[in-house]
Amino acid sequence: MGDSQADFSKNVFLVGGITLACVLVHFIYKFFISNKENDLQLVHETESEPVAPVAEATSQQAAPETRPSGKAKKRTTWKTKSEEFSHPWLLKNLKGHPGNVLHMDFSANGKYMASTCDEADSSPEVVAAARRRKPRERRRPPAAPPSPPPPRISPEELAEALRPHLLSPQRMWTLGYPFEIEPNSCKAVVYVNPPPRPRPATSWDVNAPEFVPSGGSCGDSGRGSCGSSPRSDSDEEADAVERTCVRCDALFRMSRDGDYVSEEPCVYHWGRAGAERRYSCCGAAPGARGCSTARLHVWSGTRPGMNGPLDGYVRARSRRGGVFALDTEMCYTTSGLELASVAVVAADGRLVYRALVRPAGRVVDHNTRFSGIRPRDLARATKTLRDVQNDILGFVGSDTILVGHALDNDLRVLKLLHGAVVDTVALYPHARGWPLRRSLRALAAELLGRSVQRGTHSPLEDARAAMDLVLLRVHAERPPRPRPAPAVAPAVALLPYDPLLVPA
Repeated sequence: MGDSQADFSKNVFLVGGITLACVLVHFIYKFFISNKENDLQLVHETESEPVAPVAEATSQQAAPETRPSGKAKKRTTWKTKSEEFSHPWLLKNLKGHPGNVLHMDFSANGKYMASTCDEADSSPEVVAAARRRKPRERRRPPAAPPSPPPPRISPEELAEALRPHLLSPQRMWTLGYPFEIEPNSCKAVVYVNPPPRPRPATSWDVNAPEFVPSGGSCGDSGRGSCGSSPRSDSDEEADAVERTCVRCDALFRMSRDGDYVSEEPCVYHWGRAGAERRYSCCGAAPGARGCSTARLHVWSGTRPGMNGPLDGYVRARSRRGGVFALDTEMCYTTSGLELASVAVVAADGRLVYRALVRPAGRVVDHNTRFSGIRPRDLARATKTLRDVQNDILGFVGSDTILVGHALDNDLRVLKLLHGAVVDTVALYPHARGWPLRRSLRALAAELLGRSVQRGTHSPLEDARAAMDLVLLRVHAERPPRPRPAPAVAPAVALLPYDPLLVPA
């Protein structure tokens, strides 16, 4: 009984092994040998079909592909790259190919596809595709011929050419430049000639009462010495000082410590009245109510006429040479206009010095519209006016030529005494004469073809514009004389600053 059961178990195992072997043989035949035969048959059918013309092939519809079952990843390879294919999809032009596709295959990793094509032909499809790609190229304007560069000038020649344009002491006094009272006194005086302001047209009132002088009697309008006892001048000066707002011409009072006696809003026009006798900000006529409102009145720190003596001024004592352009930005404080930002550039437009300055007084108005200074700028300012003076006197000497537009304002807020200056206000005077001045924006737009002071104001941009205006005048005045080619090229050649070529 035991032997029969052992024989039965052996037979069962034998039959199971034979069955498993048959299944494995069938699986190998189905997924390997059968797929290979199908691939060979597909290649044979493709080679036996005649090659159709290009025009007929492009009009046919692509037949659905039949893929053999299984997970085989083998692909059909082509014999040469010069043969043409009968499949319509292979005969069409891919984007960017001038001719018919000759060969196309995937890379080894199966992620990229590469293809080759014929040379450009004159088929209607290719010509139409080329025409569709050309309009964008035709819309591009032709490149303008490069303008001839201006004549080159060395720094020494530039300094010599600017000697005739240096302002005389009389001219500097008229323009409002600070002058030292006594040698080594560090005190200066300034004569301020205010620009003319537009005044509203006055009309005569025929019904007004006749004015009859009272001869010093007490029956006047109450503004004389009769009536209540007036206060003395010393008492008035001890309490408050009367200032004139530079924006709305209103009178306001401040204490000696810089505090406002009464805080009144300032309603003003921030634009100027042009030749049309209209304000550029809102188009209103002179005398109309202002279009802008500020929290407080402001003043410039000076009054019309003689101002001084003023303390804190410095002067260069040694000779250093060179030509630099300078520009500053200011904000309104309780002490008037104070320095907030300064930039100095060389004759070739290279930045030499730039700094943000912390004002000494309490800031009343940042004057952002004209200065570009914002509260966050002054929050990160670390230098004081004394630090900036020491830095500038480190490279500016007594014979250094300073260039700028309305440089008198810059030297006043810097508290810098200097005698060798070239001012574009005097170099390009107004058509109607002094005291009218042409703005830097108008000069740069007319003579340089450059837009400055648009949007964000920058002292660096204004300093470069002033230097380029001076270089333009110097190049125009130089006589065109031929020069022999130098044996050694000059180390520095000065050209007008181009913001598109020279990085800031």
